[in-house]
Amino acid sequence: MADERPVRRSSKVKVAEFLAGLGEDTVFTKFELFNGVPGVAQVDRRMRDLRELGWQIDNYKTDPRLQPDQYRLTAIGTRIDLGEQPKESPRQRIPSARRREAIERAGRLCQTCGTRAGEPYPDSDQTAVLSVRLIDPTPPIDTELANLSVECQQCIAGIKAGGTASSPRPDDVLTRALNLSGREERRRLYRLMQSGRPERDEVDLIFAAWLRLVRNDQVDVMLKLAGALIEED
Repeated sequence: MADERPVRRSSKVKVAEFLAGLGEDTVFTKFELFNGVPGVAQVDRRMRDLRELGWQIDNYKTDPRLQPDQYRLTAIGTRIDLGEQPKESPRQRIPSARRREAIERAGRLCQTCGTRAGEPYPDSDQTAVLSVRLIDPTPPIDTELANLSVECQQCIAGIKAGGTASSPRPDDVLTRALNLSGREERRRLYRLMQSGRPERDEVDLIFAAWLRLVRNDQVDVMLKLAGALIEED
């Protein structure tokens, strides 16, 4: 007699089935997740495991538009609930040591808006959490510092909403620096470039853009600005 026992499905498969049923760009709560996948221990952890299979699931840390108990299914990855097999070459991770190196190199600042890690946003009660992303994710993956960008959750949310965070052009950074309204502002920008400690105004925004340049371009822009300051003396 044939064995007619049902095939046991893993917890991760059950979570994938539930999320796929919601559809992409759907906001759901942790309570709805627990109710939608009953009997699964640590269901939220099983959901996070799906990110390794290409599922993009945002929370309030990566999308400030969400509440602390909300998630958004932004993209459906490998449909393991339908029997799809993961790709043999999963998305390469940025090593944790390299992530720390990138954040320290950026002065623990968002390289898009200049917000410091742990600093509260002026328009909300959230504090900035920094993430490291690949500027060019095209395989073969390059995890050198020149291909890494450090951004806070608000800037990442802007990128996902259709904005951009591409690296600035050195000439554009230098032009903005030279076009500052006063000589003292240009001097302060130069001092910021030397110290690596930004604050907040147009000078600081230029400095944040300068931080996103590769090291050779940083030095080139800084020296050209120094030459312009010498000519003004």
